[in-house]
Amino acid sequence: MKLEVRNLYVAYQRDLFILKGMDVSVPEGKVVIVIGPNGSGKSTLLKSICGILNPQKGSILLDGKDITGIELEQIVLRGISYIPQERAVFPQMSITENLEMGCWSFRKDRIRVKSRIEQIFTRFPVLAERRDQLAGSLSGGLQRILDIAKALLSEPSLLLVDEPSVGLSPVIAQGIYSELRALKKEKRTIVLVDQDVRSAMEIADEVYVLELGRVKASGAKETFEKRLHTVVQDWLI
Repeated sequence: MKLEVRNLYVAYQRDLFILKGMDVSVPEGKVVIVIGPNGSGKSTLLKSICGILNPQKGSILLDGKDITGIELEQIVLRGISYIPQERAVFPQMSITENLEMGCWSFRKDRIRVKSRIEQIFTRFPVLAERRDQLAGSLSGGLQRILDIAKALLSEPSLLLVDEPSVGLSPVIAQGIYSELRALKKEKRTIVLVDQDVRSAMEIADEVYVLELGRVKASGAKETFEKRLHTVVQDWLI
């Protein structure tokens, strides 16, 4: 599934644009990481792609078809899942109930719902062992795994992942990245935002560097690896 963002302008308030003519191309089956300082528009880009925010100008194309401004549920049905930076679990519901909520877009197909949840439990035994436990009682790392599991229920071809390691210990964060590496091997198309730039670079195919709502630089990972320190240092000046 190929994603193209063309000349995208997005504002939270009228005329106060966060994205200012953004152009991004994500090849099918590749991992593209989006890096940049706080406030550069990384999360806004993901929210615009998945339909949470409506662009004021520009277009978003999925396999050549314009999906700009369509409803969030339709976005999911077209094969896009979004994992937000904030934990998206329902704390007073069990793990199983959270997964059932993740099947909302195909909730009427009970056979599919049951099948997909069992497949998720097979993929994530740590969740299966706790299937009746309240999500709010899970550690931050397990809640993040539950977020990823919910995103996979609809069998997406394109994953939008926002700050998967934020607030986690290095050991738990590496576990999350192990799952992202597995998704890459499955040839999922992934757009990844993370302040842990070094971990993100390890799984990246291509890199976009944002600054003040615009693309400052982009290219294959190899072109950034040797000057990564300089790129990050520029954010702090």
